[in-house]
Amino acid sequence: MRAPLLTLLLLALSPLAAAAPFPVTATPAQVVLGRDRVVVVQVKVPRGTSPLRAVASTGSLMPLPSTSRGVYSYRWTPPDIRYPLLAVLAFWVDTPEGPPEITPVHIPLLGRTTLDVATSVGAGAEVVVQVADMRFGPVRTNHKGRAEVQVEVPPGVREASVFATAKGQQTRRTTQLDVPPERPLVAVLSPDVLPVDGGGWLTLLGEEPVPGAEVEMQVRGGGVEELRPGVFRVKPEAGASAVEVDAHRKDGTGAARVTAPVSAPIVAHVPPPGPAVVAPPPETPAPGGDWRQYLSWHHLSFHLLAGGFFAGGDNRGPLVSVGFGYRLPLLGGRFTLESEAELRLSMSQPHVEPVGHLDSRVMALPMLLSIKVLAFERGPLSLHGRVGAGSMYYDQRVTSSFIDEPLTQRGRTFMGFVAAQAAWRLAPSVSALFELRGSYAAAQALQIDAQLGGLSASLGVRYSL
Repeated sequence: MRAPLLTLLLLALSPLAAAAPFPVTATPAQVVLGRDRVVVVQVKVPRGTSPLRAVASTGSLMPLPSTSRGVYSYRWTPPDIRYPLLAVLAFWVDTPEGPPEITPVHIPLLGRTTLDVATSVGAGAEVVVQVADMRFGPVRTNHKGRAEVQVEVPPGVREASVFATAKGQQTRRTTQLDVPPERPLVAVLSPDVLPVDGGGWLTLLGEEPVPGAEVEMQVRGGGVEELRPGVFRVKPEAGASAVEVDAHRKDGTGAARVTAPVSAPIVAHVPPPGPAVVAPPPETPAPGGDWRQYLSWHHLSFHLLAGGFFAGGDNRGPLVSVGFGYRLPLLGGRFTLESEAELRLSMSQPHVEPVGHLDSRVMALPMLLSIKVLAFERGPLSLHGRVGAGSMYYDQRVTSSFIDEPLTQRGRTFMGFVAAQAAWRLAPSVSALFELRGSYAAAQALQIDAQLGGLSASLGVRYSL
C-alpha cells in the first residue's frame, strides 16, 4: 500500500494537480463537429490579477470585449476536421517566481459518421448502436439485412457495440471505428518575454501533464531541464533573441510549438553633464481618462425587431424597428445608448350612420433615443431594461365610397416607452432578441383620436461588431 499512498501525496503536492485557480465556463461544453461552430469561454479572475494569458491545442482562440470587471471572454473556433479529438485550452497568469498555475479546459470534439451495419437476423430487425455511453437508433434493416445508423463518436473511443433485435432475440457484436489516434498537446512558455539572466518555465499539457519521457523536443535559442513531469526550466542562450520549442509525442499522436522573445540586456549610458533643464509641469489628464477609449467600433451594435402592438379598440397592428447602439465603456459596459426608427401601422373600418363604413389607415414613424442597462447575464442568456422617448410622425388616410377625395392628415406627437428585453447569444456577435414594451403615444387632432403606443411584443436579432 505504500506505493499508491506515495503517488497520491505527490499528486496532492503538485501545482498542476491542484484545483484550478480560475473558474471557467465553456458554452457549449462539448462540440459536435459540423454542427457547433463556436464555443464561448468565460474566465473569472480576482481583482488585481495580472493580465490573463491563453492558448489552445487546436482551433482558433480569440479574445472578446469584456462585459464586466474581472471576467475575460474568448471565442474558440473548432478546427476544420471531422474525426473526434480532445481540445485543451490553457489559461494562466505569469508569476515573478516559479511556474504559473495553469487552468486547463478540456472540450471533447465529437465526430459524426454513418455506420453501415450488416446483420445475420434478416430484414426488419431493429438495430441500435452504442458508442461509449450513448445509444443511436433503432433503425430497421432492409431486405438484405443491412442498416445505416448515424452516430456521434467522442474522442478516445475506438469501437462500437451493435445490437440487433428480431423476433424477440437479440444479437450483439463489436465493430471497430476508423478514428485517427491523435491526442492533444499544448505548450506554455512563461513569462511572455524571457529575461536574459533568469530564464523562464515550459509546461506541456495534454489530457494531463506530459512528462519529458513521452516527448521529443527541439529547443532553439536555449536549453530546458525537467523539474517534475510536464514542467521544465528554460534558460536562454547567450545572445539569443528568442527561444523556440518544438515538442512531438514519441508515438506520433500530437505536436506543439511555442516561441517567446528574450529581453535584451540593458547597457547603462551616462551622458556628459549639461545645462540644467527645467521640465514643464506635468499635464493633468482630463477626468474620465483617455477619450480614445470611447471611439471603438467594437462598442457598436445593430438590431432589427418585428412584432405587433395593441392599445385597445382598433388601435393595434404590426410594427418593425431598426436601430443601432453604442456600449459605454463606463461601469463595465453595462449601459448602452441606442437610437431607433420604427414603423407602426393601424387600420380600422369605423361605421358611420347612415352612410356606411370608412377605411382608415394610420402609419406612424417613431424616432426614439433610449438607454439600455444590463440587469442579468449567465452563459448565453442576458436580460436588459430599456427606457426612452422621442417624436412620432404619423400620417392618416381615410377613404370611403361616399367621399370623393381621400382625407389625409399628418402630424407629430410625443412617444415614451419602457421595455424589458431578453437576449440569447447564438454566436459571439449574433443574439436573438425578445422584447416586451409599454409605450405612450397619443395622436389627437381634428380627424384623429388614436393611441399608437400601448403594449407591444417583438422578436428580432442583434449583431455586435
